[in-house]
Amino acid sequence: MVHDAINHLEHFSGDGDTLFFAHANGYPVGSYRQLLQALTSCCSVVGMNQRPIWDQSPAPKRLDWQQLSEDLLDTVHATQSEPVWLMGHSMGAVVATLAAASEPEAFRGLVLIDPVFFMPESIPERQAQSDAVLDTMPLVARTLTRPERFDDPQSAFTFYRGKRSFQDFSDSVLMDYSRASLTPAEEGGYRLRYPRAWEAAAYRSAPAVWDALRAISLPVLGLRGETSDVLMPEVFELWGETQPQAALETLTGGHLLPLEYSAETAVRIKQFLKQDRTPLDQHEAG
Repeated sequence: MVHDAINHLEHFSGDGDTLFFAHANGYPVGSYRQLLQALTSCCSVVGMNQRPIWDQSPAPKRLDWQQLSEDLLDTVHATQSEPVWLMGHSMGAVVATLAAASEPEAFRGLVLIDPVFFMPESIPERQAQSDAVLDTMPLVARTLTRPERFDDPQSAFTFYRGKRSFQDFSDSVLMDYSRASLTPAEEGGYRLRYPRAWEAAAYRSAPAVWDALRAISLPVLGLRGETSDVLMPEVFELWGETQPQAALETLTGGHLLPLEYSAETAVRIKQFLKQDRTPLDQHEAG
């Protein structure tokens, strides 16, 4: 299905090395327009809309994280001739981690923004829970009952503007999300591009990442929102112990910091990318 992924890439013109981006659960690439446009001053940015947006198959009960990683690798191989920088947010950061651990030679380094990492001991506990139990989690229950149709992007914007989850979004970022998250429906109006059943599948699952993190020796920038309720402080600390070469930092914002504070997040990412401008042949020689 690599052609489906390629058909849903979004390109942001820019100069320099390619930066390949994987988005969060429920947030298509266009939601990040302000962040990604800001990064074009140092990079040629490519955003990959992931499988839930283009796969017409019924959503699984639990997300296959490795499948999304393989989608990313297949798309990078099909579209890029040299190693690229890889950036992901939330779900996308997990996918980026698994891809880089599988084929490190395809990448120059990683930018991981508030990834969905869990303490190792909690992963088998989550995996052992039944779907019925997981469906009682507030996050899953809210996802499965939230609106999936709107008259137009403006009506979606009005609905989202009143929600606490988006209180720190500027109006312009919230409108980007409202537009990016919808597609015209055959029967009229608009429907969610990212089906809520796929979104719930991610929330029911707990990705295993610790072996992958240990395997990665590439340059890594890890960013956590200071009020994040996803990447918890004890997990962030363990990440630093597991991956000592990573530059791990806390920035203003919550789990959605690249959308809440797009400009500030972009500044730190550009600083990191400019630190490593070693020619590719020297990387390979090393």
